[in-house]
Amino acid sequence: MRKLNKCFAILFVMTGLMFNSCSSDSEETAGESTGDYWPSKVGNQWVFDQDGTESTVKIQSSSNKDGNTYYKFNQLFGATDEISGTVGASLKKVKGDYYIVIDEVSYSSEGITGKTTGYEYILFKDYLDVNQTWAGSYSLETSFNIPNFPSLKMNANYTGTILEKGISLKVKEVTYNNVIKFKLHIEASTQEQTSSSDIYYWIAKDVGIVKLESSGTTSELVSYSLK
Repeated sequence: MRKLNKCFAILFVMTGLMFNSCSSDSEETAGESTGDYWPSKVGNQWVFDQDGTESTVKIQSSSNKDGNTYYKFNQLFGATDEISGTVGASLKKVKGDYYIVIDEVSYSSEGITGKTTGYEYILFKDYLDVNQTWAGSYSLETSFNIPNFPSLKMNANYTGTILEKGISLKVKEVTYNNVIKFKLHIEASTQEQTSSSDIYYWIAKDVGIVKLESSGTTSELVSYSLK
């Protein structure tokens, strides 16, 4: 039973940390961009502070697929105290829609190893007005190294909401202008268990994400370098 509970915990954490799965998003609905809120060139990097620990998010490479450019990060989020793993994450922009694309995830925890299929979701729409929303869904499947233990399937629904637009925000003694604040609400379910999370983002035009809040944890931009 402890291993079963641990498997569910891993699955929910991996989903809550967010973003090829089944998805209801459509690129045909993307609106024209109102500006570049996540500058994307190989070599661009952002240094964040989370509770006194700094980490660097860097675009390492780019590739083209089906007419879209994917910008590959060295990391998009880190491991937790209980779960360590490796994950590939990319950014895809379609007009004013910003997609996060997650590769297949491999991880381990207390002797349990497993893999979760990849997926993508729309993180942000820069052309929406305050209180306007976007929504989507995706599904993923996780398998474990436990004999006779079935794969777990998860379905997730998410809703994004623009909360503020065109504001100024001071982060680490630096004031950023043309900032949009938005919230991403995620609801996930599997095997009659459910989980939900709210993640708040502040993203500045021509800079990128400057602040993020999730589950009582805050990450703030310390410095950035753009090519």
